[in-house]
Amino acid sequence: MLAARARGLGTAWTTLHLVYEKEVADILGIPYERYTQIALTPIAHTIGTDFKPAAREPLESVTHWDHW
Repeated sequence: MLAARARGLGTAWTTLHLVYEKEVADILGIPYERYTQIALTPIAHTIGTDFKPAAREPLESVTHWDHW
């Protein structure tokens, strides 16, 4: 992602496709029975350079150590 950004490309880590993991595997030619998808990283040219951090939940609300 850093190397892509240095070349004027934008990326994003996404897991939204996992609801349709089998269909995505078929489209991309991934052997569904042998490999588990964990994320997709789309890459594209960006429009402009006005980037800012996304809104995020506090780390404590999504991190768990030795308990749920």
